[in-house]
Amino acid sequence: MRKTVLVTGGNGFIGRRLTDALLKEGYQVRIVSRSEPKHKPVNPHVQIVKADYQNCASLQRAMEGCSMVYHLAAAIFGYCYEDFAKANARATQNMVHAANLTPNLERFVYVSSQAAAGYSTDPDKPLTEDMAPQPVSDYGITKLAGEKAVQTLRPSIKWTIVRPPIVYGKNDSGVSKIAAWVKRGLMVNTSGKGLFSFVYVDDLVEALTTVPKIQGTEGQIFFICEEKNYPWPEFIEKMAKAMGVKKPIMPRAPLWALKLAAALYSLSARIMGVQPALNYDKVKEASIRGHWICSSEKWRSLTKQVFTPLDEGLKNSF
Repeated sequence: MRKTVLVTGGNGFIGRRLTDALLKEGYQVRIVSRSEPKHKPVNPHVQIVKADYQNCASLQRAMEGCSMVYHLAAAIFGYCYEDFAKANARATQNMVHAANLTPNLERFVYVSSQAAAGYSTDPDKPLTEDMAPQPVSDYGITKLAGEKAVQTLRPSIKWTIVRPPIVYGKNDSGVSKIAAWVKRGLMVNTSGKGLFSFVYVDDLVEALTTVPKIQGTEGQIFFICEEKNYPWPEFIEKMAKAMGVKKPIMPRAPLWALKLAAALYSLSARIMGVQPALNYDKVKEASIRGHWICSSEKWRSLTKQVFTPLDEGLKNSF
């Protein structure tokens, strides 16, 4: 008999791939949706349930009969701190509360972010799990609050927290937005000489499905990423090559221009009723004169997972 796994954010970029991987592993997958599904899933082993992340009772009903939870749902963009607090901190706190009341739940895997840990001031010293977190954005602060909530799960539930940096892959909305600017031949460089860590989406999904298979993941936090780090212009150059276009012009933008662009993006997003693709929170992260890099050595030592190089991952993304 198939065990049932609950996946929040199952309709998202990472969640769809995780669902497919879990089905191949032989699980029954239950996806949380905030609205009634318009169509019944084609696969008989996939179920979509409606739940409210601000309502613990509805989350507990969604978890009934599940042996494991993957909590991916989060707000990456928002208008203000409250948007992030509601979607990342309080929603995760409610998920944990519901999990603590759900019998027979064995595991809880939380997809956090490098933003919860912050950045490195030294290009030769990527962040490691034993360093004290120092988030600088509302997104990072609220994802760290989610991590702290996960660590209050009852002792019988084995929890694991993963912190991916920039996740990329085919049909990723974030990469697609960058790709659109690359095609136009213009990409603002906000990071200067800063380095970045990346993880190909298939590698992240492999790590997530590996968590329940091996000893040593319980009660642990892991950075999940390729071991090599890249300056932003090199990432853009590699993306252009994968797309078959010329490397775009990459002028530096002053902070005031970024703040103005964020204000215009937020205003137009409010008018259109959508989430802003750029806001003050992202400008805050982008304006840091440091390095958004982390080390996956702890994970690689435990699992021996081999990560996809950026060149190959980008080639598979376009």
